[in-house]
Amino acid sequence: MIFETLTGQLTVVITLAFGALLIVLSPIINKENKYFAWFSLAMGVIVLFLLFWFTFGNEVIRHQILKYGLQ
Repeated sequence: MIFETLTGQLTVVITLAFGALLIVLSPIINKENKYFAWFSLAMGVIVLFLLFWFTFGNEVIRHQILKYGLQ
């Protein structure tokens, strides 16, 4: 039971970090290649959007977050 919770939390943290990294790197990449920077920004936004959609789109997970918070 505890390992399933830890795996889920770790997956969310890694996905958030990956999406944020793609967004943060886009200005740095923009100096080298403008198109790759826009691609990185778009992918970061899509990753974060999908994470929130999968998390809050599930009725059970949404209820658990609203009832117990992010502990």
